[in-house]
Amino acid sequence: MRLDIDTYGTDRHVSWIDMLAYLACKCGGNFKAHRTKDWKALVQKLDEGQTMEQLAADMEYYSYYQEAYTAILGGFLGEFDIELDDPEHPGEKKWMHQYGLKAYSPIAEGYSYGDYDDFGSSRSYGYKRRHLGHDMMGSVGTPIVAVESGIVEALGWNQYGGWRIGIRSFDTKRYYYYAHLRRDHPYQSGLSVGSVVQAGDVIGYLGMTGYSQKENVNNINTPHLHFGMQIIFDESQKEGNGEIWIDVYDITQLLKKHRSTVAKDEQTREYTRVYRFRDPVTGHS
Repeated sequence: MRLDIDTYGTDRHVSWIDMLAYLACKCGGNFKAHRTKDWKALVQKLDEGQTMEQLAADMEYYSYYQEAYTAILGGFLGEFDIELDDPEHPGEKKWMHQYGLKAYSPIAEGYSYGDYDDFGSSRSYGYKRRHLGHDMMGSVGTPIVAVESGIVEALGWNQYGGWRIGIRSFDTKRYYYYAHLRRDHPYQSGLSVGSVVQAGDVIGYLGMTGYSQKENVNNINTPHLHFGMQIIFDESQKEGNGEIWIDVYDITQLLKKHRSTVAKDEQTREYTRVYRFRDPVTGHS
């Protein structure tokens, strides 16, 4: 990722997704078998002036991995505008145009949580099934933020997820699912199906609702956010047997270092982001 950011805007810009696709061809898509020397060799070849197109020309599955990683990570890096503290004028902020990581951890800055890689664990409420998300244990009321900019597609009660929000990325490839939100006040005011959210916006509050056909019930033993990510190559995969949910543990570990700073409004008692953000894909400011 760092090489992508550092070379952006130059005539030798290298996409981190292209690099991942190249390395996946080397290790068969199993990065646990990835060898550091493959990465170092790739960087050296790029430094010598070779392009990713040249290096991957004879790789049979390069385009396959490229499509897969673009679907998963395509909205994580890009240009954006963000309001930051102005060092020349203390107490004031100024807008900055940047290129870099524009996806955020779903847990706001300053709030602790516990987790482990629980994807695929057994669940039995309603029927026996695999856990297709990632549980992030925290305190009730912890602000939950949008990982990526998108459009709210689902908002309301679900007997399994309790109060939940579903947000679709603008390229339609990623569907983010945030569940078990707080009883009585699960969502940020003003949100509805069709709302546009910017990455890092507060969208709701951590809770323990769900496992109930009756609305607004706490039947989850431990307060946590269920965070899920569905990959959609074709609209027929959105619902049904063709759904593709991925293990997001490594993604949450990456985003743990990139959190949205929030502050409480004492009048509304809601939290909002401190540094405003504009993602060009939204067409909104």
